[in-house]
Amino acid sequence: MKQKILFLGSTKGTKQMVEYAKAQDIYTIVTDYVLYEDSEAKQIADEYWMISTSEIDILEQKCREVAITGIAVGVTEYNLCQQMELTKRLNLPCYLTPDSWHYSIDKADFKKVCKELNVAVPEDFYVNNPPTQEEIEQIKFPVMVKPIDCAGNTGISYCNKKEDFMPAYNLVKQVSSNPQIIIERMLHGEEWWAGYALANGEISLISLCAMYSQPGEPKNCYTLTTNVSNHIEQYIKEINPEIEKVLKQIGCKEGFAWVQVMLDEDGSFYAIEMGYRLTGDLVYLLYKDLCGFDTVKWMIECSLGKVHQKEDLPKPQQKAYKKCSTAFMLWTNKSGIINKIEGIERFKNIDGFEIDFQKKVGDEISAYHSIGNILFTASDIEEMCRNINFINNTIHVYNEKGEDVIIKYTNFDYLRKVYYEGLNGE
Repeated sequence: MKQKILFLGSTKGTKQMVEYAKAQDIYTIVTDYVLYEDSEAKQIADEYWMISTSEIDILEQKCREVAITGIAVGVTEYNLCQQMELTKRLNLPCYLTPDSWHYSIDKADFKKVCKELNVAVPEDFYVNNPPTQEEIEQIKFPVMVKPIDCAGNTGISYCNKKEDFMPAYNLVKQVSSNPQIIIERMLHGEEWWAGYALANGEISLISLCAMYSQPGEPKNCYTLTTNVSNHIEQYIKEINPEIEKVLKQIGCKEGFAWVQVMLDEDGSFYAIEMGYRLTGDLVYLLYKDLCGFDTVKWMIECSLGKVHQKEDLPKPQQKAYKKCSTAFMLWTNKSGIINKIEGIERFKNIDGFEIDFQKKVGDEISAYHSIGNILFTASDIEEMCRNINFINNTIHVYNEKGEDVIIKYTNFDYLRKVYYEGLNGE
């Protein structure tokens, strides 16, 4: 019987997964409420359904009717929860378990396990709901205030003084239903995330990726995610063994996971949070070029029930890569209505670049939101800088005021610095 995979959602990463599955002669179906003309995944799939991923009962019935053999998801936390429920009802494979997924969405419990296993985390502060003035006075500013259960930068505030706290607290209450909030010492340094492949409980570090912002723009608007970084050998020696213990402890056995860390000004790494899913920057798509690990293939195999073994894992990263795999995030720094788009179609026809961009003329945009990304792998830092400059000069998105809303990245000297420091083991 021919294998059939149902993909929940037309979100980031789904198109590439559908492409791979079709190449393996797997029948592909994509479902959500997104119109066919707005979904590249639906356009290339063998079949599509106009059924919301929230309609679990309907989806269960449809899956039984067509004999679905696997369920997969791109980059979306909500649909991963739906995947767990649907696979449970249908007795189909799922790399996630409710227990392991819990730590991906509960930052506080993840930090608790880190503390138990001697992984450094930022100092915590706790307040009641609502906080008293006395409790606020006990907080050692500056701090970060963030919801316990939201992904990415949702609901996060930087509080440099106590007057900043209540607006930050109120923002968390707007985006989260969880009564708990996280208040932690603000670290000062650069952020990384470490990607891990998992096979039957064994773990391998694929790549330590750095996140860079354009100077002058908000620090959490990471224009670049790339393996170009320094302090890699320090990470591997100082914190990676303990991070792997944490992932094992919380029950991550298959699939792909990542852990976000920061190197503080005190010279030590601190764990921030984790994700038991693919990353929104899509840089995992480039692992095949970077080190030979095909993340999409791995996740499709997981959805069909393959139990990977230790010998299937890629060799763990030991030092900096010479190649430069990069996701250029198309962040906005202005709001408005999109009036004109230039350069997007050009990248769809250039070998070596992968573009994810779903906005169109007439769409409303907000300042400091990512509206797409462009992926590429370069042979070295100079080719990477040339590619970034090419993107800067080619991609333009204008609002109704004629303003180009896309943040450019121009800090090339710094990229060269960290690249060579990484290669030299610094």
